[in-house]
Amino acid sequence: MSTSLKQDICGQEAPGTLVTNIKNSRIEQRLPPEVRYACLYWIQHLQKSDAQLYDNDQVHQFLQVHLLHWLEALGWMQKISEGILAILSLEAQIPVSLYRNARNPD
Repeated sequence: MSTSLKQDICGQEAPGTLVTNIKNSRIEQRLPPEVRYACLYWIQHLQKSDAQLYDNDQVHQFLQVHLLHWLEALGWMQKISEGILAILSLEAQIPVSLYRNARNPD
């Protein structure tokens, strides 16, 4: 996903463009099936792998660079609600000690 996701992935250049004003073929071209699948299910795959989350790990770095790009892609796919649920699911996977340190740095 890191190589596929970018700002204005559908090349609209006009913020606020509605999904209904974009041809499906353009969305499908810019977001091929494998990218759509990855956008929808990467957090579920991460959880099934039993990977531990840490500061500056690959997940952290991905989210720092591509969180908004990922959400934009989900918007074009009309799947924002799935993204919100995925973020909540990912947040629940963060170790309590890591979460506390992030909220209360010394």
